[in-house]
Amino acid sequence: MATQGKDILQGTDLEQGDERQSPGRGLRTQRSESRAAQTYAFFLKDLEAKGLERKLAEQAIQAVLCVMERRLLSDESRHMEAQLPRRVVALVKRCSEHQDLPYEKFGREEFLGRVTAHLNVAVDEAERISCAVLSTVREHLTPGEAEDVLGQLPLELRTLWFQQSLSARQKISEVMKKGVECVGPHDMLKAVAEKMRAHNIGPLPVCEGGSVLGIITDRDIVIRAVSQGWDPNTTPVSAVMTHQAESVFEDEDLSEAARRMHAKQIRRILVMDRKGALVGIVSLKDIAEALGEHTAGRPLGIISRSWQPVH
Repeated sequence: MATQGKDILQGTDLEQGDERQSPGRGLRTQRSESRAAQTYAFFLKDLEAKGLERKLAEQAIQAVLCVMERRLLSDESRHMEAQLPRRVVALVKRCSEHQDLPYEKFGREEFLGRVTAHLNVAVDEAERISCAVLSTVREHLTPGEAEDVLGQLPLELRTLWFQQSLSARQKISEVMKKGVECVGPHDMLKAVAEKMRAHNIGPLPVCEGGSVLGIITDRDIVIRAVSQGWDPNTTPVSAVMTHQAESVFEDEDLSEAARRMHAKQIRRILVMDRKGALVGIVSLKDIAEALGEHTAGRPLGIISRSWQPVH
């Protein structure tokens, strides 16, 4: 009986202990939910500051992140989600297109096309919305996680994550290098190589009579001339130059330069004014430096990782 009484008492104490602990667990739950609500509210506030009203913001979170997670490997998606507000992740998981879908590779055009279809908006609006959502996501990730995520994406998609940081669509003219050195089509390769060495540059536009005829790089000289046994003292630029050099206009967005460089797999692109005159050149490094702290210095590698050594 004594034992039974002791068991009863212990059982009573246990039950009372449970009752005493229950309010504590309830308080912790309330605090957790409160924190979740606050972090989500901060996330929405950041989106509103970028021009998305609340109802659109919630639709945009679901549409943009659902498409982005299709472009990321599953492990990286989970790591990214672990640093985002719980309610943001819940929105994404409620998307009917989110569950059990395979990883896919696609570029900026298809990305925006999918967002356009999801939200039933124009492509320009889909771009604005995507930039707002992705730049906000980046602001909520640690630098290391942001680097990991961006490392899986081509530059044309990475620029969507930073476009809000580019002074509301920073212009190429604000970033490009001015005072570009040129060579003529009849200049000899030895003189061109000496100019490249003197100015510590690899590419040089080929110009004649105020017109840009093409571009020549140190690689052109090595691969197309020296490796063929051609004499650099007597071989003209016209024999090895690349004709129809890629170019952009100085008043276009920096993101357009990034898009064109990725599409053509080049590291530099010429910059023209609207009259067709050469006014500068912009490089992959220039874009990386313009994108800010997450892409300056060491993380520059994630910007250039997918590039082939062309220009």
